[in-house]
Amino acid sequence: MATLTVMIFTGAFAQDDEEKKKRNRSRGTYSNFKIDLGINNYLEDGESPGDNNELYSVRPWGSWYVGLNSIYDTHITGALHLEWGGGVSWYNFKFEDESVRLSEGPDAVVFSQDPDGLDYTKSKLTAAYVNVSAVPMLKFGAKNRPGHWFRWKGNNHDFEWKRKGGFRIGAGMYAGYRIASYTKYVVEEDGDKEKDKDRDGFFLNNLRYGARMQLGFRGLDLFFNYDLNELFSDNKGPELNAFSFGVVL
Repeated sequence: MATLTVMIFTGAFAQDDEEKKKRNRSRGTYSNFKIDLGINNYLEDGESPGDNNELYSVRPWGSWYVGLNSIYDTHITGALHLEWGGGVSWYNFKFEDESVRLSEGPDAVVFSQDPDGLDYTKSKLTAAYVNVSAVPMLKFGAKNRPGHWFRWKGNNHDFEWKRKGGFRIGAGMYAGYRIASYTKYVVEEDGDKEKDKDRDGFFLNNLRYGARMQLGFRGLDLFFNYDLNELFSDNKGPELNAFSFGVVL
């Protein structure tokens, strides 16, 4: 009888302990590696520079935005989560006119057309940033642990594809610091391509900050970023606000 009582007590204790572990896991913080892949552009006074045929008009296709991020998912309560973390991102502004050249003048950035009449195939501005972000999320119907497409299996030292369900939506903020910037021009002459890179600051703002929105359903997640401050420093270039959108992998 005593043995049976001990077994029942031990089983109940183990069950309570397991339930406690499950509750702790559901309230925990999990890390994921995520990639933002999409398109970037900018607006001037809420309009596209292409509407006014500006030299700095950007070609949508080919102006890629890439972000490599280490993101933590913290379960707050109920459907409320907080996704926060940091990473590195790249703006690639591919100019509509391949003969456009960007240079740093004495007082401001200068956009001009190269007069040589060569066969230009690419002209773009690239800027890289290190960023931090915090995005409150509402996640409904997700039965799996927070994360994205896959997770690391510690026991087998391998990746495991995850099934994700439910709908999720959120909006938050991000901030970044510029760590590199350069222009790249490609000219084709006699069948050969010549590339020219110019690494400079181009009066770009060192800081960027903005609003981010995320939307997801099952295995698909989308993002939209909008910089609240301008791409160039005050009175050093056109008043442009950069934005990007795409998928989260």
